[in-house]
Amino acid sequence: MMKAPKVKHDALLLWVDRLEQDSEYLERFSLEEILKGKVTLLNESGSPGGKNWNHADKSHLWNFNLHYLEFLIPLAGAYQREQDVRYYRCFRRYCKSWMRDNQEGTGDGWHPYTISLRLTNLWICLDGFGQIVQMDMEFLQELENSMYAQYRHLQKHLERHLLGNHYFENLKAIILGALYFQEPEIYQTYKELLLEQIREQILADGIHYERSMMYHKIILEDLIRLGIAVMSEDEVFYEEIWNTLKNMSDALYSIEEDLGHTPLFNDAGDQVAKPYRSLVVSVLMCFAIFPDWKVAFKEAGYYCLKNDNLKLVLDAGEIGPDYMPGHGHCDGLSFELSWNGQPLFVNSGTGLYQGPLRSYFRSTAAHNTVVIDGEEQSMCWGEHRVGKRIHHVSGACGENWVKGSLTTCTGRHHARKITIKETEEDLCLWILDKVQGHATAYLHLAPEYEYRQKEQIILVKYAGKDIRRVCEIRAEDTDQIKIHKEGILCSYAPEFGKIIQKQVLQISWDGDGNAHRIQIRFLG
Repeated sequence: MMKAPKVKHDALLLWVDRLEQDSEYLERFSLEEILKGKVTLLNESGSPGGKNWNHADKSHLWNFNLHYLEFLIPLAGAYQREQDVRYYRCFRRYCKSWMRDNQEGTGDGWHPYTISLRLTNLWICLDGFGQIVQMDMEFLQELENSMYAQYRHLQKHLERHLLGNHYFENLKAIILGALYFQEPEIYQTYKELLLEQIREQILADGIHYERSMMYHKIILEDLIRLGIAVMSEDEVFYEEIWNTLKNMSDALYSIEEDLGHTPLFNDAGDQVAKPYRSLVVSVLMCFAIFPDWKVAFKEAGYYCLKNDNLKLVLDAGEIGPDYMPGHGHCDGLSFELSWNGQPLFVNSGTGLYQGPLRSYFRSTAAHNTVVIDGEEQSMCWGEHRVGKRIHHVSGACGENWVKGSLTTCTGRHHARKITIKETEEDLCLWILDKVQGHATAYLHLAPEYEYRQKEQIILVKYAGKDIRRVCEIRAEDTDQIKIHKEGILCSYAPEFGKIIQKQVLQISWDGDGNAHRIQIRFLG
């Protein structure tokens, strides 16, 4: 094992209480379970250990998540709260097990992406445990030797073939390592590379260019850690990070506030990135950045509508960067809508990157948009591939409306405008779609709600014993209406590894290029 150079300071000070001790974040982990040698990741449990910590019965994504060692952070948090040494001993056991079972260069543990996340999580843990780990000098030296070997390995295996968030994570980890191991030449080289990626990956409107708010939050957390690490080291770099944090925080606040969950555009889900509110508050506490409310994100293609009770986000943007659209879905002109801060109309989510439902979750029908003549908007294939895709995509918004248009990969044109009309008596949402050909619009309900049909009127009510109606949907007289209550179309993945059922409304008509109207009237 490569010996680490002597570290000149004790910590990077990456521990952020508002992130690591956030109650919503800690609910993901069971301390009792972790203390007993078991972890639950992506809603599936397993026991770390064995050669390369490989679990052949689990998905590739689950195995990757195991190697991040993120489940060690709650141990440091519990130690801070209770000063119980058993949490430190447990942390120490897992680290020794990982170092023993994962030979350098083999298995998922030495993939550059898992190294990038694991190193950062270990530095957070070292900061969190503080003096107790600093006094455990023999173990600390063994761990630092392993971390240094991983840091050097990472420099030789950058994910330039993938780019995107993977490459960003690589560069971030190397910069933190260069600060920790006091290697200024490495720091300067990789700082310039990361600056290039910040300017490319964070669009002018502040949204990460893969157009997934889950990955947006992950990159935002990365920049929080980097900003803390360089705050007193590099004034110019810190200023660039500060400005980027401001734009990203504005975007996150504007899109996710009152939405009630991570919006499910492209590959996304809850319980992966840190919770929205803890990130926004951390940016405020660490950098004195208060987010500003915005309604239009032209570069990413997201547009917001909001009143006292309703929040709607429309996707009128490209599927992703031209050279890496692998996290993209066929969700053009789809929307998510929350009522009183709770999701009401949702896209279907992601579930997992491997498995038979991967193609469904990326399909047009899995989103609140329109399928034309039974064709997909873009040609998504494999786990992370896109062939021909939507083009001529545009969007705009006003005080009470959002709109967008696109041309599918087969040349079908779709234009959509959504307008809020509010009177003293009620609130209505008008969805106007213009298509040429047979059109099928889908409206996916969050699982807490259900549909009831009465001729051309569809009622939306709370599921279960509560018979309160939320809204009614009125289609045009000639439309064909179908409510789906089971089957693949009803699959919903609010989190990775968690697939439940929802109800889906299907409204079909023959489009002649004129506006087709769907009315949603909210009740009370």
